[in-house]
Amino acid sequence: MTVAKSLQRKEVERVWVTLERAFRVECPDVPEMFYLDPSTIPRPSSKRGAALWEPYRLAWSASARFRRRTEKKRATKRGQGAAFFDDRLVDKAIENMQRAQAAMRNATAFLEKAAERLEQETLRIGINKALIKTERAKIEAAERIETDLELLVGELTTFNGVPQARTQGQWDRFISSSAAKLLDAGFSSREVAGLLTGQPAEEVDRPTLEKFRQRVRRHQISIA
Repeated sequence: MTVAKSLQRKEVERVWVTLERAFRVECPDVPEMFYLDPSTIPRPSSKRGAALWEPYRLAWSASARFRRRTEKKRATKRGQGAAFFDDRLVDKAIENMQRAQAAMRNATAFLEKAAERLEQETLRIGINKALIKTERAKIEAAERIETDLELLVGELTTFNGVPQARTQGQWDRFISSSAAKLLDAGFSSREVAGLLTGQPAEEVDRPTLEKFRQRVRRHQISIA
C-alpha cells in the first residue's frame, strides 16, 4: 500500500481561518459560543451561508489534528502524554482496517467463485443443495464484516462527527468539491480561489487564479 502524503498545516490553518471569517460575515447571527465547537453550528438557511458551512467545518476538522498534536507534545514535556489523544495510533489503526477491508473484499470474491463452482457441480451431479446454502451464508457473513469495517473506518475519520481530511489527497478532494459548491452558490471565481487558498479575494491575481483553476479543473473557474 502506497504511503499517503501528509497534510501541510500551514495551508489547512490558513484556509480554515479564511473560511471562518467569511462564514461570520455571511451568518452574523450565529452565537459566539458555537465557534468553540463548530460541529454544533446548525446549517444556515441562506444559500451562501449554507455553501460556506460545510467547507468551514471540514477545514476546522482537519486543523483539529494539528492542534491536538501540539497539545500532546506539550503534555509529553509535562509528563502527561499518556492522557492525551494520539492521532498517530489512530492513523495506524485506520491503515490496518483499510488493509483488512481489501483482504475481506478479496476473501468475499474467492468465496463467491467457490460457491459458483459448487453450484455448477450441483447441477451436474446433484450435490446436496443444503451445502450451497451453507456456503452462501459464509459469503453473507464476510460481506457483513466488510460493511462493519467500512462503517468503523468512517467513524474514525471524523472529528466530532465532521469528516476529517487526514491526507493530502483527501484535502485536495475537499478543495475541489468545495469549489463546486461555492460557485453554485454564487461566489465569484476570485472569491472561491481566495477562500480555498487562504487569501483575500482582492489579492488573488491572474496567475494565482490560473493555478487554482488547474487544481480544480473539473469546475468552471473563470480567469477573466
